[in-house]
Amino acid sequence: MLDRDSLLRRAELLRRQKRFKDAEREVGIVLQSDPEDADALIILGHCKIDTRQFEEATTILKQCLRYDSNKDYVFYLLAFTSYQQSDNKTALGFLHEALSIFPYNPGYFALAAHIHLDDKNYDKALLAADSGLLIDAENVSCLNARSTALFRLNKKEAARETIQEALSLDPENYITHTNYGWHHLEKGRHKEAANHFREALRINPNYAYAKQGYKASLKSKLIFYRWLLQGNLWLGRQKKNFRLGMLLGIWLLVVGIDTAGDNTSLQFVCEIVMILYFVVVIFSWLGSALANLYLLTTKHGHYILSHQEKWGARMVGISLFSGIGILIGLYHHGTNYLFVPAVVASLSIVFNEMDFPIRPFREKGRVLFSHIVVATGLLCCLASCVSLTIATGLASGYALIFLGFIWSGSVRNTI
Repeated sequence: MLDRDSLLRRAELLRRQKRFKDAEREVGIVLQSDPEDADALIILGHCKIDTRQFEEATTILKQCLRYDSNKDYVFYLLAFTSYQQSDNKTALGFLHEALSIFPYNPGYFALAAHIHLDDKNYDKALLAADSGLLIDAENVSCLNARSTALFRLNKKEAARETIQEALSLDPENYITHTNYGWHHLEKGRHKEAANHFREALRINPNYAYAKQGYKASLKSKLIFYRWLLQGNLWLGRQKKNFRLGMLLGIWLLVVGIDTAGDNTSLQFVCEIVMILYFVVVIFSWLGSALANLYLLTTKHGHYILSHQEKWGARMVGISLFSGIGILIGLYHHGTNYLFVPAVVASLSIVFNEMDFPIRPFREKGRVLFSHIVVATGLLCCLASCVSLTIATGLASGYALIFLGFIWSGSVRNTI
């Protein structure tokens, strides 16, 4: 005789042990007997979520709702699935359904808070976290969300107290250590941040957000990267419309300064502003890769950088310093070929966004665009050995393609 309850208990235990295939097999036995068993479908859907098969998970969980539409946990799992796919609007809709059925689960409010944090709705995130803490004052996920929201709202002392409370409740929580690390990074305390990231990685060596933070804390030993990181973190806290407006404003400012530069009294100021703008742009594009190049020389950096980051840093270094070397070599040979070192050096920006190992013209989207830019640049450099006229024409075409690549990247990163 089929012992449904024992099979489901065993399936859930196997799922928690990350033995997903075994868990699905146990659930399959129950579903063979009753394809409409909602509890079995929930475990199966949870397995699909845990293995990041989100489309299958959504199908299974919606099927479950057809058999039992009053399962608040199913709506929560659907919300989590949508959140993992960056569909925050749909996720909040499912959470609303879950809370309308059962408004006493702090985990539901914790997820809502983290979604609002992603959307940069910090007041709503704080409200959701506080609502969850009214149900369970020791819910660490709500405490983490609350501390982040308070920090974004510039209530730093309250944020520090909240995250310290979370750590006292669960000192082995790697998410809390990671959040604390990022808070330290935003304050410019890269040494304290590194300690928390190391602790998070000790507890969970595969936690990507902690790895990202640890790399940032190591690279923050470089002053230029520290400034770049602070600027990026500040910009990341702003809403999309503000970032788009700032991008447009910077462009209008540069155009205005260039026009005002015709006035000799403003010429010097305009040149200084343009140089500073150029330096900021270069470091915003290459700062991380140059910092990775530095990490390759350290004992920790060589192990924590991914294969992609290592090769990206190497190629950026090769192209940038080759361009500088060619420029020095051409110093006594006139200015006719100065576009060659400019092209070679500019390829460092493109290499910074390429995937490694390179699969020429087999990629899609922006990666394919980067292959086209590199191919055009190399063709331009090779043509300079044959004909200056042809090479100059190709350099003009390369400049247009390169500027298109830069502009599209700026818009994408801002959005």
